Amino acid sequence: MPVRRRRGGHRGSAGGAVIGPAALAPLIEDVLRHLLDGDLGRAAVVLDDITCRGDAADVFGLCCAVADTGRAVLPVLYPHGYGPGLVVDVPADDAHRLFAARFLTAYDHGDVPMASALYAVAHTAGDRARTESVCALLALVSSFYRRAALSSQEGPRT
Repeated sequence: MPVRRRRGGHRGSAGGAVIGPAALAPLIEDVLRHLLDGDLGRAAVVLDDITCRGDAADVFGLCCAVADTGRAVLPVLYPHGYGPGLVVDVPADDAHRLFAARFLTAYDHGDVPMASALYAVAHTAGDRARTESVCALLALVSSFYRRAALSSQEGPRT
């Protein structure tokens, strides 16, 4: 997804908490609503707002909320379980999709230190890389919901 820059706007990631928890919660709800509605474009616009005005903790909180939303649909995709934890395969040469898969896997495994470390790498890679990594996480979770919707339309597998 393309990254949009705001002209003359403050990049919150460079300067500390700018959004705050009270204002962040409805923005995260908007991202998740658009994600679940399948409108990744609108989700990306709100994501851009969070990354422009928020600090690292704000964006990490968004990542955790998106990962939690992804984890919620896993029982639909894997009704018989998926072993000790989720493993998502993505091409190793796509750093953003690799971040998404690894972040979601770490989150699903309850490995908060690993999820934090993965986010720290994406955060320090710069504004564009961070935003594209979070967009990849949105796209991955959205794909889970699309797959779940398709499998529910097809009916149970034997």
